[in-house]
Amino acid sequence: MKLLKKASLAAAIAAAPFAAQALQPLDDATLSNTTGQAGVTIEIDIDNSGISVGEIEYTDQGSVLLQDITVSNVNNLTQTIDVDANGNLAIGMTGVTGMQVAIGDTLADTSGNSSALALRSVGGATTEVVNNIDMTLNLGQSETFIFNLEQAGNSVTFANGDTIATADLPVSAQVGSVAILSRSAIQITDMNVGAFGYTRAQADTRADSAAYGGNGDGNLNAAEQVVADNLANGSAVQIEGLEFYSLDSNGDKQAATIDQTIWAKGGSVADGGGVYIQMGQIAGTLDIDAIKMGGESIGGVKVSDINLAGMTQRIYGHN
Repeated sequence: MKLLKKASLAAAIAAAPFAAQALQPLDDATLSNTTGQAGVTIEIDIDNSGISVGEIEYTDQGSVLLQDITVSNVNNLTQTIDVDANGNLAIGMTGVTGMQVAIGDTLADTSGNSSALALRSVGGATTEVVNNIDMTLNLGQSETFIFNLEQAGNSVTFANGDTIATADLPVSAQVGSVAILSRSAIQITDMNVGAFGYTRAQADTRADSAAYGGNGDGNLNAAEQVVADNLANGSAVQIEGLEFYSLDSNGDKQAATIDQTIWAKGGSVADGGGVYIQMGQIAGTLDIDAIKMGGESIGGVKVSDINLAGMTQRIYGHN
C-alpha cells in the first residue's frame, strides 16, 4: 500500500478528508449547513472517456516516472469552498461511486509503451517497476479545514459533530501558521497491479536474445515479436481483485474513514523543520483475491482490523 499512498500523493492529490457518513451523498443544502457559510460551489463530471496525464517525472539525479494516468466515471461531484469567521478555509466534497483510476498499461492499450512506475537514469536508460495499476473505488463525503492558528481559541466542527480546537492539535502543530485537518472515506472495490515487468524497449531487446530463444540479429521475427509483446504487457507478480473496506453493523462493506492532520514546521532539519502528517483513525480490511507469480496463483490474502491511528510521518529533504 506504500506505493499507492505515494503515488496518490505524487499524483497529487492530497487526501481530502471525508466525513464519517461516508457513503451518503450530500446535496448543496447539506454541504452549506456543514460549513455554515455562503461560498463557492464547484460541480465536476468526468465521463467514461476520462481525463488523462501522459507522464509525471520526479527528478533527483535519475528520475521516477508515472505514465498514462487516467481518471474516469466521476459523476455529480460537488465541492464547496468557504471561509468562516475565524479565518478557517473549509472545503467540502460529496461522495462518488464507481470512480475509475488507471496508471500505466491497460487492457484497452496492449502496446506495452507505458509503465505505472518506471526508473530512468541520467543517460536515459529506463526500467519498469510496475506495469499497471487500475482500480474502481467509492469515495465518501470529505471535509478539509485549513486551520488558522493565529486565531485565539479557534476550533472547527466536522459534519458528525466532532469538534477540534487548537489545544487538541499535536504540540508541534500548534507552533505553526496553519494546520490542515481532513476527514475522508474510501472503499476500493476492485484493484489490479502488475509488478516487475519490462518497458517496450527492454522487451524487444530480451525477446531478440538467446535467453528467450531469439537469434540476436537486432530485428524481431514473428515468433520473437510474440515474445516481446508478452513481456511488454506482462509482469512477474500480479495482484488481482484487491479490496479495501470497513464493515457496517450489518456486516456490509462500506468506505473506511481516514482522519489526518498535516502541518509544517520551519527551520532546519536539525531544528525539526519539515512537513508532518499524523494519522488519526484509519481502520479497515485489506482483501486480495489472488497473488500470481509467473502467471500462476499462489493464493489470496486477507488482513483484517488494520488501524494506523497515532502514526506520524515527517517529510524533509536531504543532501
